[in-house]
Amino acid sequence: MRHTLFTALLFGLLIAVIPAGPAAAAGADCGKNFPTRLGCWQDALDDGAVVTVTLNKPLGFDAGQKGGEAAVRRDLKNLRVQVPAGVHTGQGGTALLVLAGHALVDRDARIDRLDARTLAELPACDGDLCKALKNSSFTGGQLIDKKVGVAELGGGRKSTDHTRVLLLALTAVLLLLLLALLLAVRRSRTPATEISSEETSAETTARLRPVPPAPAPSSYGRQVGPRTGPSRTAVVRTALHPQGYVELDHVLYRAVWAEPDRTPPVPGAYVEVTDAREADSDVLYAFPPAARHHARGTS
Repeated sequence: MRHTLFTALLFGLLIAVIPAGPAAAAGADCGKNFPTRLGCWQDALDDGAVVTVTLNKPLGFDAGQKGGEAAVRRDLKNLRVQVPAGVHTGQGGTALLVLAGHALVDRDARIDRLDARTLAELPACDGDLCKALKNSSFTGGQLIDKKVGVAELGGGRKSTDHTRVLLLALTAVLLLLLLALLLAVRRSRTPATEISSEETSAETTARLRPVPPAPAPSSYGRQVGPRTGPSRTAVVRTALHPQGYVELDHVLYRAVWAEPDRTPPVPGAYVEVTDAREADSDVLYAFPPAARHHARGTS
């Protein structure tokens, strides 16, 4: 699953940083007169390609020399005409803007008015752009503000840049999510350290000595006889079955449950402990707190 997510995110990143392929551009060998240029672009237009024509200087309109309306193609929806800043179109450039499916002009471009001769050669002049241009010349900004079917040159590139930035941001977010997912999976696979009931608190200073195994008792503890001597209060730290550990003054001691007929207390409970009778024994005897004798008063 992690490999699949990484591959998808990498593919999305490549889409975001690799620019889209350019549309077909008009070649420099398409001749100089208007109908010859339209014929030069015909194959690409018929194949469905978008032909981009950038007017860097005025273009004349001499369709009448090549047969009038027959030389002016009616299907130019895939033609994109761009007029940069500081350029005026001429009659041919204006005719291209009117006929083209995509008209892009800079606000500082100059779009010339269509004269009577050019209008007579055009198939029709029923669109908003043509109607505006048959009456007057305009700047690109004026046509854009009139909303007659002309887009601002550069707006498409800005939109593409904004889309690319959005894709990059989205890819970055997805990569961060993937990184968080990988860290979560890695942490979930790390085995947790279990603390057994035999481990003590951090304040304990004594080192635990292993409790020697003992045969399973027939009762809960060991019969040690009546309690003698003073007693002290301790905290049970491990189960007394019958031996375990109790904590006394932050030090661990081995202890044996001295009440075999009673259930030993659980870890954390309080008990009373006394020293063992054997002189060389380091095991304490543990009794219930309620079973304290008057001898405790001497502790």
